[in-house]
Amino acid sequence: MHRPCRLTFPHPSAAGRSPARFVHSQVSGPALPPQRSSSNHHIPKEEEMTMFKKIIRNKAGRVAVVSAALMMAMPVVSAGAQAASTKAGDKCTKAQYGKSTKTGANQFKCTYSTKTKRYTWTLLSAAPTTVPAIDLTKLDKTGWPAKFVVGGVPADQVAVMQTKWSGLINLFKDELGIPVEFYPGTSYAAVIEASIANKVDMVAWGAMSYIVAKQNGAKIEPLGITQQTGGTTFYTSRLITRTTSGISSIAGVRGKTVCFVAETSTSGNLVPTEGVLAAGLTTGTYTKRFSGTHTNSMVDLNNNQCDAAFMQEATWASVGTAAGGASLSGITASDFKEIWKSGPIPNGPFTIRGTLPATFKAAVKNILLTKLNKDYFISKGYNGCTSSSCIIVEDASTTGFIAVTDSYYDTIRRVCEATKSTACKA
Repeated sequence: MHRPCRLTFPHPSAAGRSPARFVHSQVSGPALPPQRSSSNHHIPKEEEMTMFKKIIRNKAGRVAVVSAALMMAMPVVSAGAQAASTKAGDKCTKAQYGKSTKTGANQFKCTYSTKTKRYTWTLLSAAPTTVPAIDLTKLDKTGWPAKFVVGGVPADQVAVMQTKWSGLINLFKDELGIPVEFYPGTSYAAVIEASIANKVDMVAWGAMSYIVAKQNGAKIEPLGITQQTGGTTFYTSRLITRTTSGISSIAGVRGKTVCFVAETSTSGNLVPTEGVLAAGLTTGTYTKRFSGTHTNSMVDLNNNQCDAAFMQEATWASVGTAAGGASLSGITASDFKEIWKSGPIPNGPFTIRGTLPATFKAAVKNILLTKLNKDYFISKGYNGCTSSSCIIVEDASTTGFIAVTDSYYDTIRRVCEATKSTACKA
């Protein structure tokens, strides 16, 4: 039996925290809420890597290959496990590893850092904070760019992205007082290259493409991360197949053709790769086909170009609906079924070009954190937003943004290590 999917990771704005682990599930249905968990032991990183592929036998006698990240299932522990005065960074013990506690509205968990070799309390969730607005008229605008170029990795068709981003573009144009252009990146690689070449100023990344861009010389700084209804800052990957395919689990793609999104896609390649490895499949046991975007992955599946397809949850949810646009709205959702979903994946960051003037970067960040949200869009009518229907970027579940730091993506760096994915360095 597979354990439920779970992932524990730090609050996006908390720097220097321990990375988390992905655990995958093969059950279908709606996404499970995040589950905080605990364990009474810790496996050092170097030992963990040697355990990357470990063969175990379950109660039914079946043999499975699992990654080290799957070896530590951690049950929930009472929030009263620690004194009420807990602060982020306070020392905890090996015996407390994985346990959680609450101080006021803040939730903490005892984590271990392979860098410092220390156990400390890490902030998991925090009380909402108010970001003061900046009076842009009082900022020194020396060196500000003549125009502001924004873009994102292609989760959808370029035309669909432009429509969804029109409110964001108008917001920044009104607030900054300069022209704002949309960069139509047709591939993950194109956006990464444009960022490295300083051709785009603000980018909405996937977690993996952000890491790859930084590793390859892009001078970018994280600004914020999208927050969904309920305050979550993560999403999931799904594996979809036809109801008549005869495939009932991720292990069932052996010998089949599988659509992935792009090499540097987090939910469309990296996390799915970890999933197939955990299911005992290796390179060569199935045929990998890259579709380019999440939408194209579903379209290719519908056109019988592959037997199963990985995509982000938002794409799967929009199949057969008006939100899916021309490409997905005409597909009959009931012809397909979900056979796997990942554990939670950190939302990718919005970044700013690091070589821009400090006052300009401060202005952009403040607009992102204080005005790129549903309440403000409804009040101004951006994207035609009303109290009953509003998309500020990507999909209707996004409500706004909170600050994020680079260390939030150590979770993805650990998956890169576990899968030994060369795409993480591409």
